Amino acid sequence: MSAKINTNAIMNYGTIYGIVIIAMSLILYILGIENDGNFVFLINLAVTIGALYFFMNKYKMEVGAGFISFITSFRLGILLTFFGGVITAFYNWVFLSFIDPSSIDKAKEKAYESAISNGKSAEQAITELEMVEPFMTPIGMTLIALLVFLVMGLIISAIVSAFIKNENPNPFSEEV
Repeated sequence: MSAKINTNAIMNYGTIYGIVIIAMSLILYILGIENDGNFVFLINLAVTIGALYFFMNKYKMEVGAGFISFITSFRLGILLTFFGGVITAFYNWVFLSFIDPSSIDKAKEKAYESAISNGKSAEQAITELEMVEPFMTPIGMTLIALLVFLVMGLIISAIVSAFIKNENPNPFSEEV
C-alpha cells in the first residue's frame, strides 16, 4: 500500500521550484552567462538537489510526522520536478518566442564553434547543425528542456529519496 500524496502541496512546491529556476535563468541572462552550458547545468543541478531535499524533508515533517518511505519520496520528487519543469518550460517558450528569439541563433553559433574547436571541419559542423535544425525552434527547445527536467528529476529524486527516507517502524500505521 502506498501513501496518497497531497497534490496541493506538490503543486505549491513545484511552483516555487519553477519560479526559483526561472529567477536563476533571468539572473544568468542579465549577467550574460546564460550560454555557458556547464555552469548553467551545475547551477540548475544544485538548485534541483536543494529544492528536492528541502521540499521532501518539509513534506516528511509536515505530512508524514517525520516518516516517509522511499517510494513516496521518489514519487514526490518526480511530481515536484514535473510541475516545476512545466512552469519552466512555459517560461522557456515565452523567452525564446518573444523576449529573446535571437538566443536560438546564438545557440546555433555556439554549437558550430564548439564543433570546429573539437576538430570537425566546417562541412561536418554544418551537417550536424542541419540534423538538429528541427529541434532549434522555441517549441522544440521547450520540449527538450521539459524532457531534460523529467530525466534529471527522475535521477535526482531517486538519489535524494535514498537519503531522506525514514520508514515508519509501526507497520500498522498509514504509510507515508
